[in-house]
Amino acid sequence: MRPEDSGGIAAYYDSLSRFLDFARRVGRGGGAAQGSTHRFLAATEGDADEATPGPARLDRIVLDAARAAGLSQDPRVLDAGCGLGGTIFMWREREGGSYDGLTLSPEQCRRAGAEAARRGESAACRFHLRSYHDPIAARYDAVIAIESLAHSSDPAAAVANLAAPLSSGGLLLIVDDMPEAGAKTNLLAGFKKGWRCPVLLDAAGYHAAIGAAGLALVREEDLTPRLRPRPLAWLRVLIAAFGLARALAPTCGARDVLGALLGGFYLEALYRTDGMRYRLMVAKKT
Repeated sequence: MRPEDSGGIAAYYDSLSRFLDFARRVGRGGGAAQGSTHRFLAATEGDADEATPGPARLDRIVLDAARAAGLSQDPRVLDAGCGLGGTIFMWREREGGSYDGLTLSPEQCRRAGAEAARRGESAACRFHLRSYHDPIAARYDAVIAIESLAHSSDPAAAVANLAAPLSSGGLLLIVDDMPEAGAKTNLLAGFKKGWRCPVLLDAAGYHAAIGAAGLALVREEDLTPRLRPRPLAWLRVLIAAFGLARALAPTCGARDVLGALLGGFYLEALYRTDGMRYRLMVAKKT
C-alpha cells in the first residue's frame, strides 16, 4: 500500500469512526447509534425481535447461536475487533458476564471505554488497544470475531490465536464476508482495496483453519438472504463517482472514508453477482 493512500490501519479505523459519528448526527451512520457498524440484516418471518434495528439484529443472531451451542452462564468473552463496543454492551445486558474488547483504533478504544464508564460497566466491559494477532494470556468461554478477520493479513493464524485462549467447551463465533469461486476479479479487487482486506478466506479456508486450531464446527448459517444490496446499475454509478472522488481527495482521512464507502459498493456488487456470501460459523473447543 502506498504511503500516500492512508495513514495506516489504525488511522483508517479512526477516520471511519469519526465519519460514522458525524453521519449518525445527520441521521445516517450505518449502525453507529447502536455502537456497532455491522451489516444491516432484514428481519425474516418468525423473528422474535422484528422491530430490532438492522445492525443490532446481527448481535442478537450471534448471541442466540452461542446460547444454542452451549454458552456458559456468566461467560467471560473476548470481542476481537470490538469497534465501539456495541456487541459487548448488548451481550452484557442480555447475558451478564465479563468482556474484553480488542481494537487497533485509539478513537474506538477511547469512545468504547467512555461508553462503558457512562453505563457504570467499566469493571465488566474493558477495552484494549491491541491486535487479535497478539498473544492472549487470559482464558475465555467465548471469542467473537464479527466482520474483523477479513482485515487480517493471515486469517488462519488469527483463528489459531483466538482459539488458543478458549476454555474446554469454549466457542469461537465468526461472521464475515467469504468469497465464492466465481467472484468477479475486478469487484473483488475493489472491495479488498477499499476495506483493507489483504487476504480473504472462503468458507473452505475457514473450515480448514477451524480444524487446524483444534476446534469442531458445530453450526454454520448463510445470512446472505438477509442482505439488501442496491441494484447493480446504481452500484456501477456509485463506484464510478466515488472512485473519482477518492482519487481527488486531498487528505489521508478523506481517502480512507471514500475508500471505505467505495469498498462497500464493490461488496454490494459482489453480492448482486453471487460472488460473495455472508456467513456465521460457530466452532467449539472439545
